[in-house]
Amino acid sequence: MTNRVSVEREIFLNGERYPLGGDGRVRTIVTSQYPGKVILGDVDKDSNPRTSIIIWDDFTGGVGLYTTDGKEGLNRFAFSDLDTRYKGHLILPPDDDDAANPSVSGSIDEINEHAGLIVCALNGGTDAYIYTPGSDSWGGKVHDFPAQVTDSLNFTFGTTEYVAFAHTGGYSYSSNGTSYTDDTTDTLHMAFWDDRLWGIDNTGQLWFSSTIGVEVNDAKLPLPTGYVNGLFVGPDAAGEEILYAATEVGLYAHDAANARFVRTKVAFPQNADAGKGAATWNGDIYICPGGMAVWRYDPTRGIILSIGLDKGSGLPSAYRGKIDRLIPTHTGLLAVANGAASVNSIWSYSGIGWHWTAREGSNTIESAHVSAANATYREYHASLNRLRYSELRVGEINPDEDTISYDQIVGTRHLLTPWFNAGQNEIDKTAIRIRVDVSGAGSNETVRVGYALDYSSSFESTETSINSSGVTTATFPDLGNNSSAAGIAFRAIRFRIILTSNVTATKTPDMKSLSLEWRRKIPPKYGFEFTLDRSESYGGKTPKEMKADLITAIETGTQVEFTFVDDDGNTQNYYVDVTNMEDVEDTGHGEIGQTRIAVVEA
Repeated sequence: MTNRVSVEREIFLNGERYPLGGDGRVRTIVTSQYPGKVILGDVDKDSNPRTSIIIWDDFTGGVGLYTTDGKEGLNRFAFSDLDTRYKGHLILPPDDDDAANPSVSGSIDEINEHAGLIVCALNGGTDAYIYTPGSDSWGGKVHDFPAQVTDSLNFTFGTTEYVAFAHTGGYSYSSNGTSYTDDTTDTLHMAFWDDRLWGIDNTGQLWFSSTIGVEVNDAKLPLPTGYVNGLFVGPDAAGEEILYAATEVGLYAHDAANARFVRTKVAFPQNADAGKGAATWNGDIYICPGGMAVWRYDPTRGIILSIGLDKGSGLPSAYRGKIDRLIPTHTGLLAVANGAASVNSIWSYSGIGWHWTAREGSNTIESAHVSAANATYREYHASLNRLRYSELRVGEINPDEDTISYDQIVGTRHLLTPWFNAGQNEIDKTAIRIRVDVSGAGSNETVRVGYALDYSSSFESTETSINSSGVTTATFPDLGNNSSAAGIAFRAIRFRIILTSNVTATKTPDMKSLSLEWRRKIPPKYGFEFTLDRSESYGGKTPKEMKADLITAIETGTQVEFTFVDDDGNTQNYYVDVTNMEDVEDTGHGEIGQTRIAVVEA
């Protein structure tokens, strides 16, 4: 039965009733408060004694972070198809253009180049066509391959530049890009090393050619037929370049002196897609063991690290598939990811994190290539028998100073921040306001910021829309018109930032930073102070017995019940600790006195 107090100037504590002294009142205080901040020296962004602040102004850490406590991962994001490569900038991605229509059916299974022209294996990878970047035009068919193309290579023998296409029935090579010679030596993948052309077939048989068109068998992989998925050049333990075979069970190094393959420490369970992505970039070897994973291998130190698109929370489910190719560039390692639920995509690894490059919806990205043909550095990729390209950068770029051509797709390019929970999901926090620092905004270049709460997949209906440069402040809960500054409670909060530019290709809104001002809100707890009158017996207890009962309440190992009202709702019965007792009593035998008590909810 819930205890109540209906007698004036009385309280109930730990099963006993006591009369109040003094003014006969109970003083109530709120005790659920965090300690105040201690601020020494110059103030900084988080010096407000009543609120805290979290700032997103650097996304260079890349994709895949689902939650943050506000201290770690602030340079990462959950997902973005915006350009996140530059600290202090969130901008539209580079323009992704369609090349002219080749008017040929079938997929483009390989892309390569010769003498400043792009050479493609069209019509399901069986015919060679030339694309001229400068005029954005296609020439006619220049060769029929004997079989469907599986790999391609640009290399220089002596002083002669060649392009070659492997097609299992052999390989076809050309020194001018238009006239080809078909060689019947079975070839699945190719590489160029030690001034020799190398090829490997589906059985794992390696061959080399010191004279174009003359092949000599070399090592053979000690694996079943069909296990080899790539052939490339990378460093060995001494830092010298050797050949590597990427297979379904790991990485094999070529021992040229003994004409054999040696298994490296990069090994994984058999997977049909493993090794399809394998390349050397910035002195390390990168290989995909399957799915969206990528391993970085440093042979000189024998270190293997997992750095793929599966790290952290990975990509949203709509983008998850398998990595088919890894392609090195000046500033990043490109990964072509196919087989996703609805979006096949290309991502770039900067050495720190993964960033958006291109997408092809549900259409498979059949091939990809990086080229400086026609003195224009581009990433080319093919999908649905169409060639697409986007500009790549060499060296440092500052969006404030350099002219960039941006993607003009309206209202779909966005960034999702991680869920921010302050490291305490279990308590409520209050979001008070955001401040958004933007440059380059205008009537056609806008930034929109919306928010979602408590791990909901839906975003709130209100958002702030910014079309002028400077700092915009918006208050919760209605970011749209600041009609209220009450704030909004959250366990976790995330933001969606949408950029739009729909008129001028060289203009983009640029979000410099997004800051959230918030505070912790502890569940309310109360403390009470009152004075007990022990000047005479009360309720059958002498003053001495009342004091003994108080000592028991203080020394008990559990919380004790306390109330001082007749509450029909049973909401004012508290379990408390006795935190203070100040006793003033007469000398002698009776222990008569006044006792000041403080009790606090835990």
